[in-house]
Amino acid sequence: MLHDAMCSVLFARAPDDPGAFPRSIVVGVDGSPSSLRAASVAASLGERLGVPVTSLCAKGSKADFNADPLEESGLDFVVSDAKPLPALLDAAADADLVVVGSRGLRGLRALGSVSERVAHGAPASVLVVREPA
Repeated sequence: MLHDAMCSVLFARAPDDPGAFPRSIVVGVDGSPSSLRAASVAASLGERLGVPVTSLCAKGSKADFNADPLEESGLDFVVSDAKPLPALLDAAADADLVVVGSRGLRGLRALGSVSERVAHGAPASVLVVREPA
């Protein structure tokens, strides 16, 4: 479904305590427009639901990583030296909801995308935010 969806997709997984869902939200950010859109959605959800949101920037092995777009966005974010997929999957172990942006890849081109791999591998619910059509 995620391969071909033209809208945002929520992969809902059973929480430990359904009455307290979500207790925390993690959003993956890298400064790209799609990640900043995901951060905006996560912040809105966190504010509306009264839960903390952690913005996670995983720079991985990119020695030349440029955090300027994130710093200019005004987001408070945590930087990880891990690659994006392991960092987000690790963060998902302690969160109820993971929010990631989608760069708009569909079909076979999306198979290796971080958002696809997080959606399939995270133990928490995952919201993949797509740009409105």
